[in-house]
Amino acid sequence: MDDDKKFSELLKAWQLPGAPASLDARVLASRRPWWKLLFTGSIRIPVPVAFALAAALVVMGIALLRRPPASPPAASVNLADFQPVKDLNVRVIRRSE
Repeated sequence: MDDDKKFSELLKAWQLPGAPASLDARVLASRRPWWKLLFTGSIRIPVPVAFALAAALVVMGIALLRRPPASPPAASVNLADFQPVKDLNVRVIRRSE
């Protein structure tokens, strides 16, 4: 019990040394604008992830190059002469077992 009192008194009397000016300069230094990070920044990723991303980009590029040309747009649809179906035949197909 006596040791606890001595320790408490010692803690109350203890003074921390001040932080050096170099620490303040490093911590409070002016920061670069966020947009400069886009040009000079880097992101660390594992090599297998980088290879997977590169392979995915290559596959997507090949798929885009091999895509058939787009068909011309369909003619406009006019529903003015639309008529409902007169004879509706519904066929129900059941699973064969």
